[in-house]
Amino acid sequence: MSYGQNQPWGLMAIKTVNGATWNGQTSQYFIQSGYPNNIFKGDPVYLGDDGYIHNLSDVGAGSIGAHQILGVFNGCSFQTSVATNPIDPASPGRSYWPAGTNTFNNIDAVCDIIDDPNVIYNIQSDSAGVPFNAQGSTAAIAYTLISPSLTNPAGNTNTGSSLVVLNTGTFNVGVNVKILRFVPVSGNVPVGNGTNRVPYNNVEVIIQNHSFASRPAPY
Repeated sequence: MSYGQNQPWGLMAIKTVNGATWNGQTSQYFIQSGYPNNIFKGDPVYLGDDGYIHNLSDVGAGSIGAHQILGVFNGCSFQTSVATNPIDPASPGRSYWPAGTNTFNNIDAVCDIIDDPNVIYNIQSDSAGVPFNAQGSTAAIAYTLISPSLTNPAGNTNTGSSLVVLNTGTFNVGVNVKILRFVPVSGNVPVGNGTNRVPYNNVEVIIQNHSFASRPAPY
């Protein structure tokens, strides 16, 4: 991990609200063959009306902040008609879903979603950074989108990691996540209090607008 530098990894599960370390638990859902947008490890997702997993980016930038989130993508598995995994093409575990992939015989891809509403995540802020007095506030997440698409997110195709960051333009307007505290790393917390900021700092957040939880309004 790199703090204070622009090296996002999306929403990284680190622990639960009771202080226990996140144990890697996920639930299985499905991605439809040909689904047109990337889904990277660390991207927030929702369950669509069609019963399939969709990247939150699907709803468009103007609606992302208010949309409900099922959980966070943590990898998937699927087969294609042409082997893309030279080691074991029959059991191709993937860290991300490549946009528009046509699976073998159109069989749904199986994906792992962190859908426990009590998981706390580490997320990098955007270049402005999080002010000290934003702790306890809600904020929206932000994607880097692949041009000219308005919904297909970019990510690290080598590692499969998300490029999602915390949008620090406004607080208590976007309600994707609630900021709990700064990640306790030297130099990550602004000196003093109030509106002081550290660019690209990291905070611990919990999904505020979760499919499986009703949270109190931010204070």
